[in-house]
Amino acid sequence: MKDIKDDMTLLVDILKHPEQAKEKGIRQPKGIILEGPPGNGKTLFAKALSGEANINFIPSKGADFQSAVMSVGPNKIKALFKKARKHKPCILFIDEFDSIGERRNYTGTGIDKENNRIITAMLNEMDGFESEDGVLVIGATNSYASLDGALVRPGRFDLKYNIGNPDKETIVELINMYTKNKKISDKINIDSLAKCFHGISCSAVETMCNEAAFEANRHGRDEIELEDFITAGKKTNIIKINKI
Repeated sequence: MKDIKDDMTLLVDILKHPEQAKEKGIRQPKGIILEGPPGNGKTLFAKALSGEANINFIPSKGADFQSAVMSVGPNKIKALFKKARKHKPCILFIDEFDSIGERRNYTGTGIDKENNRIITAMLNEMDGFESEDGVLVIGATNSYASLDGALVRPGRFDLKYNIGNPDKETIVELINMYTKNKKISDKINIDSLAKCFHGISCSAVETMCNEAAFEANRHGRDEIELEDFITAGKKTNIIKINKI
């Protein structure tokens, strides 16, 4: 996570000071892919980047471009990029990117033809602007391997970051953040609790903390006890906690 944060900080600096980057011979990437399992904040990473750079954030989803009517998807792609150029500098964020960027098929079906047109439209738009245009496209996906090779070649979506499940240090930070307004019993060791949360997503950590707080409140307690986390794990079926 720290490496990603460091790289994102450098990207913010390029977005904030494009002329200085240009003088140093640094090219702003046109596109970035954020890959990882759901619930780990790919959208939040993109939003945070736009917030730090103090530039516009234009969100969209792959499903927005899918249509049974021919040429509707490609036209929506063109309209989205037109909007991005109008509001530059900006980050153009496309969630569920694999639903429109999946490797092209040539089976001859109407759906495949439309998907191929959508990818072609995306390629044309990506090739039609330079880094000075101030548009950074970020696509989020759970399946990088399924993306069309033409999209992820150098000069288009040429950077990829894996946003995986949080490590122990990050989990500790998340527990402290999600329980900021909820008191945890001093009997619970946060480091030990974080070990129990190993392998689950950021959103799952939040759900566990919220459900544990709910259980404490249901029993009329002001503090969250270990038994509340144990019950939360059973009810949500996220993770089993027996003891720490």
